Amino acid sequence: MQFTSAFAISGTINLPVILGTLLFCIGLVNLLYEKRIDKKVFCIEHVLILIFLFFVLFSYSINGGIYAASSTNHLLAYCSSFLLFFTGPLLFLFQVKSDFKLLFKITLTSIFWCVILSSSFSLLEFIDTNFIGLNIAAYIPRYAVQEYDPLILGFLIRSRGFSEESGHYSFMIGILGPLTYYYLFKTDFLRVRKVYKIILLWVIILSVITSFSVSSFLIIPLCIFIAVLLNINKAIMYIKNNYYRVLVTIFTLSTSVIIFNTRIPILDLLYITVIQKFDSFSFDDRKFRSDFFQNTFYKLPIENKLFGVGPSGVKLLGYDDSFTFLSIYQTITFEIGIVALCLLLLVIGMILVKNHFKKKSIYPYFFVSICTGVIHYNSISNYWYPFLWFTLAFCLSCNYKSFNAEN
Repeated sequence: MQFTSAFAISGTINLPVILGTLLFCIGLVNLLYEKRIDKKVFCIEHVLILIFLFFVLFSYSINGGIYAASSTNHLLAYCSSFLLFFTGPLLFLFQVKSDFKLLFKITLTSIFWCVILSSSFSLLEFIDTNFIGLNIAAYIPRYAVQEYDPLILGFLIRSRGFSEESGHYSFMIGILGPLTYYYLFKTDFLRVRKVYKIILLWVIILSVITSFSVSSFLIIPLCIFIAVLLNINKAIMYIKNNYYRVLVTIFTLSTSVIIFNTRIPILDLLYITVIQKFDSFSFDDRKFRSDFFQNTFYKLPIENKLFGVGPSGVKLLGYDDSFTFLSIYQTITFEIGIVALCLLLLVIGMILVKNHFKKKSIYPYFFVSICTGVIHYNSISNYWYPFLWFTLAFCLSCNYKSFNAEN
C-alpha cells in the first residue's frame, strides 16, 4: 500500500491499484465459483458506499463529464478507489473460507511490513539526503514528483518514503501505525524480543518526525487522547494493574527524549516547524483554495450543491489545477455534492460506533487509525489512496466475524 508514488506506471496506475485489482478479481472469481455469497458482504455500510458511487456516476452524467477527459479520469479514480480498496477486501475477507483469525494475522502482518519497510526507507532517505549525499531516493522510479527537496527550517529536507510528498507519507503512517503498534505489542504474531519491537517502534516514530508533517504532530496525539477518554475506565484499570510498568515506561521515554534532545534539539525543531506552518506559502495557498471553495460553492444552483458539478469539477468550470482543493471534504462536496458527502461520513460514523461497542482489544487502535485518517483528510484531497478505505473494510470485517485476536 505504501507505493502510491514509487514504482507507479502512471498518475492513476500504481502498485496498490494493480494488486487491488488482483484481490478484487480473486473475490469475484471465488464468488462465481462458489455460486453463493456471504450476506454480510452487503451490510448496510457497504450498500451505502455503493450508493455513494452511484451518485458519483450520476453527477458525472448530468454535468457532461463524458465530454471531458479529466472528468472521466476522476470518475474512474472514484470507482477504482472504493471498489478496489473497500469492496475488494470485503469480498475477499468474507468469502475466503480460511479461519478468519488466520486472515486477521496475515492482514496485520502485511500492514506491519508495509509500515516497517516504508518508515525504514523514509528514515534512511532523511539521513542520506541531509547528511550523507548518496541520493538513494534517485534510484526509486516515480511517475511524478521525481525531484523533491522541500526545505524545513531552512536547512533540512523532509523525508517522504515511497509517497508523493511528506504529508502523504505521514498520513499513511497515522492510519496504519496504530495497527502496527497493536501487532507488535498486543499480539504474539511477531516472536522476537521486546527490545527489538521497541527499536522498530522508534524507527516508525522517528520517520514521522523527519517528515515534519505538522498535521501528524497535532492529529495523532489528539486521536490517541480521544481514544483514551472514550476508554477511560479501561485506561485507569490498566494503570492500576501495571503501575510500575507505566512509571518505568514514562521515565524511559522522558529520559530518552531528553538525552536525544541534548544532541539534536528535536523539540525545538518541532515547535519551530509548527509555528512556521502558519506563516508560510503553504498556509496562504490553502487559505486561497478554501476561500475559492466557499465563494464558488455558495453561488452554485441548489441542484449542484446537492449533487455536485461532476468529477474534476474545478476543470469542468474552466479553472486550472491551482484552484483544486486540498481537502477531501471540499473536493467531494464540490464534485459529487452534499448528499454524497453525507453518505460517506455516515458510513465512517457507523463503523466507528460499531467499533466502539466491541470488546476486543484491537478496537481502540482501529478508532485511532480511522479518526487520524478522517481528520487528516481535511488537509489532503487524494481520495484514491488505499489506506483509510482499506482500514475501514478491515475494521468492518472484524466487526462481523467472531475470532480471538489476542492469542
